[in-house]
Amino acid sequence: MNKDKKELFISHLQGMVQIPTVSSSDPEKTRTEEFFKLHNYLEQAYPLVHQKMQKEVIGKCALLYHWKGTGKSKQLPLLMTAHQDVVPEGDHAMWKYPPFSGFVDEEGIMYGRGTTDSKCNIQAYMDALELLIEEGFEPDYDLYFAFGYNEEIMGGEGAAGQYLHDELVKRGIQLGMAIDECGGIRQLKNGGYIAEIYVSEKGYADHEIYMDVKGGHAAYPPLHTSITRLAKAVYELEENRMEPKLCAPVIQEMQARAPFMKEEYRKLFENPKENESRLIELADQQSYINTMLRTTTTPTMAKGSDQANILPEHASIITNSRILPGETLEDLERHFKEVLPEDVQFKLIKGHNPPRVSSTDSYGYHLLEQITKERYPGITMMPCMMAGGTDSRYYSDLSPSGSVYRYTGIVYNGKSGGAHSIDEHIDTNVLADNVSFYVELFKRYGKEE
Repeated sequence: MNKDKKELFISHLQGMVQIPTVSSSDPEKTRTEEFFKLHNYLEQAYPLVHQKMQKEVIGKCALLYHWKGTGKSKQLPLLMTAHQDVVPEGDHAMWKYPPFSGFVDEEGIMYGRGTTDSKCNIQAYMDALELLIEEGFEPDYDLYFAFGYNEEIMGGEGAAGQYLHDELVKRGIQLGMAIDECGGIRQLKNGGYIAEIYVSEKGYADHEIYMDVKGGHAAYPPLHTSITRLAKAVYELEENRMEPKLCAPVIQEMQARAPFMKEEYRKLFENPKENESRLIELADQQSYINTMLRTTTTPTMAKGSDQANILPEHASIITNSRILPGETLEDLERHFKEVLPEDVQFKLIKGHNPPRVSSTDSYGYHLLEQITKERYPGITMMPCMMAGGTDSRYYSDLSPSGSVYRYTGIVYNGKSGGAHSIDEHIDTNVLADNVSFYVELFKRYGKEE
């Protein structure tokens, strides 16, 4: 791909990053005007895409694009999804460069909120299709793009992913495959590559754990305040975690990772079931193994009174849980009831069960595998479980073949990172590889294996 195209990709991503599409946990505070600026920018940057695809705004500012293909392919439609929103940028003074500048340094590293999560996906989808249209491409299958606006707050009331899902259901649309953010090609220190493709993700739950008690003056405290009692209750949750277990997608991931692990883990990962007792021991010692084997609950926020000398009448601690495939919100809350004292209450703020685990034996998976292996001979495909969450979960029931994957053509070489952190950045030298990956996918989807 020539230098001019690479510079164009950089310019397009910069243009997106420079629009601060920050999502808010309060739907009424969503700055929709920034999202509409992004919509306008996409129309200007990708005129051919907007000529060929029908664009609709769903909900407040979600985008749904559709290109009706020739119908020559027997494959169900392909959906490419990503999210327009980004997390808050934090203290600007802590950033190396302004968080919405899209500044590119002398090494080709672009800084800015959304560079990796996930405006680079929107940019790659759009640039790939724009290039193909220039060449006269027309799909034999129906192609959809779906871009939500509140993925970063994990849905809840007014979830754009749900709106987009419901719109597809209303139209009777089923999907041959859906592709979302995350995953990609990881470059190893020895020069080799592995391809991490996320076929599953954990469920999600935010709970408020709270006590309502008589308030009063802090100069006359009870022997144990509500905050102390809550802290002890949450400590008990941490000390009495849900039982660790091996689920099918984790066994699959461990076996794929085994050849690339240090010796002590390699043998364990080669035969997870045979080494289950040892892995369970390690889950109580190491966060990495704990995340793979257990539904986790993490206290993240606390609230008491509004002034230092007031005893709180309502004290609360917010926990964030990630639910292992095969377990449910009901299992989690049953565990809360067993561990928390009777005088401590809890309620679900928002949450969802783990979505369906996707197939590694489908037309879509084999196509992704084929394209990847052609581009990186000798590469290992590594089906993984994602501890975090994506909007892809909304579409898992729309694919009869179970083909919903979190995967990109990005090469992770140690020069990109910082999603949700200060100085989020991406190596612009990988943008062309990402675009060319989607060029191949759009060209080859719908054809026989």
